[in-house]
Amino acid sequence: MKRGLRLLQVLGILLLLPLAAQAQYEYEHAFLWTQADGMQDLGTIKGWQNSIAYAISDLGEVVGYDGLNSHETAFRWAPSAAMQHLPGSGTTDAVAAAANSSGEIAGTYYLPGGAIHSFLWTKDGEIKDLGSLGGGSTVATGINRSGEVVGYSNTPTPGVDHAFLWTQSGGMQDLGALLGPASSSQAWAINDSGIMAGRSTAANGDDLAVVWKAGKIEILGPGLAQGINDLEQVVGESYTPKTPQRAFVWDAKSGMQLLPLLPGALASFGQGINNSGEAVGWSLGSGDFYQAFLWTSAAGTQDLGNLGGNYGAQAFAINDAGQVVGSSSIQ
Repeated sequence: MKRGLRLLQVLGILLLLPLAAQAQYEYEHAFLWTQADGMQDLGTIKGWQNSIAYAISDLGEVVGYDGLNSHETAFRWAPSAAMQHLPGSGTTDAVAAAANSSGEIAGTYYLPGGAIHSFLWTKDGEIKDLGSLGGGSTVATGINRSGEVVGYSNTPTPGVDHAFLWTQSGGMQDLGALLGPASSSQAWAINDSGIMAGRSTAANGDDLAVVWKAGKIEILGPGLAQGINDLEQVVGESYTPKTPQRAFVWDAKSGMQLLPLLPGALASFGQGINNSGEAVGWSLGSGDFYQAFLWTSAAGTQDLGNLGGNYGAQAFAINDAGQVVGSSSIQ
């Protein structure tokens, strides 16, 4: 399995491959981590081989996707219910990327012919196609409490993606890019105030971490913003063509703060942040070994462990209760 790799290939985003792409002869399972109980294996839907958890709501509902050979299906898991396919995703490749406390889930379907579309699964089981910005494919990456969805879409210009915001009343809206229609941007997260975080291309071609706020694009620094909380703290990874990825937390007072690396790590990637300012992500070490981490301002960077496989673990999201989800290779 690959962490949304086909989505990234279609829309031309370049990221390091996650552990599953390296662990060709090991399976990986979604996990739920808590401070009290450590890492819990969430398993898979019966008969499936792999699972990856991408998001967890404040109600503890976990979403992601299961894999069986080359087939992927979106799932939801809750403490009171076993892992199950989302409506309509059992026979169609799909990825669930984000969930809110209203029971709404944002994700992406693969369509015949190779295109992919963003969808919203409502709490009543309705599936809404979110449309596009005029290109062939779109990817939904985040959702807030109000059901506003963000992501990125191909545009009519070949090779150019733009960040989007989708709302029930306004549909899909182009958020634009720093250099205008011919340059690219992606939105990866949205907070409950409607402020969005992501990336846009600079004049020299480098990626810049940005937020969309009050109709304007604000630059945070080099790299990619992956998450944002209601205090407008942002998490992501900072990099340039000459420097490796380093996880960061940004706020208006301190700017971009690079997070300490775990021992032996060569690079790190910030993925999610909650309203307490706790951030999660993963580090890459030698031998393609991955370490899921939790960072707090008080305790620094903490290794969350793994489920016993040879390739480690990655953390992708954290909710306000401090519950962390991600995936780990297993023995």
